[in-house]
Amino acid sequence: MRFLISLLFGFTVAISEASASESSALDKVTIGENFIIHSEIIGEDRPISVYIPKGVNTGDSLYVIYLLDSEHHFHTVTGIVQSLVDYEQIPKTMVVGIQTTNRPRDYLPKINGEPQTKFQKFVKSKWPDSGQDKFLTFLNDELFPYIDKNYTTYPHRTIIGHSNGGTLALSALFERPELFNNYLAISANGWWSYDEIIQNSKKLIEINRTKQKLFLSVAGEGSQFYTGTLELLTNMERNKPVNLDWKFEHYPERTHMSGILPAITSGLEYLYADVNFKITPELAKYANISVVKSYYSDLSKQFGFTVSAPVDIYVEFAEQQQMNLREEEALKTLEQFVRDYPEHSYAHMKLAQGYAKVKKYNQSYEVFVQALNLAKQQKKETNIIDALQDMVNQAQTKL
Repeated sequence: MRFLISLLFGFTVAISEASASESSALDKVTIGENFIIHSEIIGEDRPISVYIPKGVNTGDSLYVIYLLDSEHHFHTVTGIVQSLVDYEQIPKTMVVGIQTTNRPRDYLPKINGEPQTKFQKFVKSKWPDSGQDKFLTFLNDELFPYIDKNYTTYPHRTIIGHSNGGTLALSALFERPELFNNYLAISANGWWSYDEIIQNSKKLIEINRTKQKLFLSVAGEGSQFYTGTLELLTNMERNKPVNLDWKFEHYPERTHMSGILPAITSGLEYLYADVNFKITPELAKYANISVVKSYYSDLSKQFGFTVSAPVDIYVEFAEQQQMNLREEEALKTLEQFVRDYPEHSYAHMKLAQGYAKVKKYNQSYEVFVQALNLAKQQKKETNIIDALQDMVNQAQTKL
């Protein structure tokens, strides 16, 4: 969280940590929840894990990450997601982990006709019934509706797949573009023949898709992992699809497994980068809050749902305007902050501080009182209320 938020709520954190040190040594740390969904489509029970980051308030809408091979990667991904949410690199995002029961059946594309590569020949001889259609249908018809019914979600989904799971992520991009908005494919198996790669890249320009992003990475595996990915990227450059942006990272010093760690961090930052408005020195010097509102209005049209400006965008923009001696424009930014987040005591507090900076002490006092009353109504922690009461008392001395 930003320093200024920490300044207001730091008392609470310190006391919480002190209390925790006095609690029983037998207290357990629980990460997420596990449950079973029976799939009529696949004909089996599917183990599912769900993680919601700490700091998410009841009723907050969440972006959704669907993680393949959850039994191997759940703790890694949820730890990274929590950190990225804490440091405001990505929006509030939940993780839905899907455990593997039959990887070739679920993840590998169906072989139509004669196998075109050695790997395809091996898979067809060992798993003749492989083909991911049922798994993708399970996601769309059974898992997505369950998650959207039981959690408050945005209609925005990201898939993370590693190795054969990365192959599934790419297949979904080619064959079922309506399923996901973002794709994070890590060391995807070199599955397709060269002719199939050309066909797949052409599919990307033939399908009318909404705004989507792809992050591709390979480690130091070499062989088809590297050459197959480069062939795909080359053909994508030749047949540039509309509304699909992508980024490729190569981690030559990493192994097939250790390449997961940097790819998850960099990939999620890239895939969600659009959600965070970039405040440049020029904007801070010349623009007003309308540029932020316009940005999120356009982004909402691209995403197909309302994307609200994050809380700290208002604060950072106002602070940058103040540093450029644009106090009145900073006030307009903070006033818009309150209009957009009327139930947020922090928004009122920041506006009150803005009024105090320009010596509008009556307004500052009134808004500090509003911030305090909101905190009391919402039964915020005692230390937050005490901090706001101190601010009210100090503002009163200026009247």
